[in-house]
Amino acid sequence: MKKILILAREPETFAKLAQSLTTDAAEVEVAAYSDLAFWIDDDEAKVFCYKTSKDLREYQRILVLSTSPYHKQNYIFSALACYCRRYGIELLDDSFTNTDGKLYAMWRFWEQGVKVPRTAFGPVGFLAETLPKFGGVGVLKSVNGTKGRDNYLVRSAEEIRKIIAENPETYFTLQNFIPNDGDYRVVLLNFEPKLVIYRSANGKDFRNNTSLGGQASLVALTEVDPKVLDLAIKAAKALNIRIAGADILQDKTTGEYSVLEVNRTPQLASGAFVDEKMQILKELAQ
Repeated sequence: MKKILILAREPETFAKLAQSLTTDAAEVEVAAYSDLAFWIDDDEAKVFCYKTSKDLREYQRILVLSTSPYHKQNYIFSALACYCRRYGIELLDDSFTNTDGKLYAMWRFWEQGVKVPRTAFGPVGFLAETLPKFGGVGVLKSVNGTKGRDNYLVRSAEEIRKIIAENPETYFTLQNFIPNDGDYRVVLLNFEPKLVIYRSANGKDFRNNTSLGGQASLVALTEVDPKVLDLAIKAAKALNIRIAGADILQDKTTGEYSVLEVNRTPQLASGAFVDEKMQILKELAQ
C-alpha cells in the first residue's frame, strides 16, 4: 500500500481530505510541518514527525500544502527536499523551497557528503530532549543569524526552552559544541581558495567571529592543511556559492574538521584584512 503524507500549517484543516483520499491502495495522513524534527550526525540522519515518531522514509509521496511560496517557514522544505532526494521520496511541491539559511545548508552538506557538526532542528521539546546526545553542551544557533548573532552556548534543557521562549520569531538549530582553539575562514573565488584567515576567540566568548572581538591572522595557503581547503571547496560547491567564505573548525580532541557554514561575499569590505580581500575581487575584472 502506498503511503502519502500531507504537510500543512494547520493539519486539522485537511483531516477530512486525508480521510477521503485513503483507499485500499493508498493510506493518506496529515501532519503539521512545524512538527517535523531533523537530525544529522556521523552515523545517522533522519527527518520524522515528532508527535508520532514516524520517519518520513515510511512515505512514498509527500504533499506540501503551504499557504504561500513566501511563507517564512518554507526553508524547512528545502532541508526536507535534500532528504527526499536521497531516499527517493516524491516531494510535491518543491517550488516552496528556499535555499537560504543554516538549516538548508546543513542538509545540503549532508546530501553532498560534507562533514558538519551534529545538528538538530524541530520543536522545542525535541531540542530539549536531544541535548544529552551532545554531551550536555550545545550551541543554539539561529537559522538566519549572521556574524555570530543569536548564537548561544547552552548546558540544560531549561536554557534551551528559555532562550526560545524569549525569541519567538527566531528559529534555532542545536549543534554540538566542538572544543577548538579557533577556526579557518577560507575565502574562495569560483571554488578556488584565495585567502585563509585564522580566527580565535578573545577568551570572553566561545565564538571566534572577529565582529565579536575575536583575533585574526593571515595564513599562507601553503601552510594550511589540505583537508581544510578540500572541505571548503566541497562546501562552496554544495551550495554553488562562487564568492564564498567557508568556516572550517577543527576538533582539538579528535583532530577532525567540520564545516560550520559558507557565507556569500563574506565581509569583503569589512572585518579583518579588507585590503587583501578586496584584492581577490580585482581578479573578476581581469
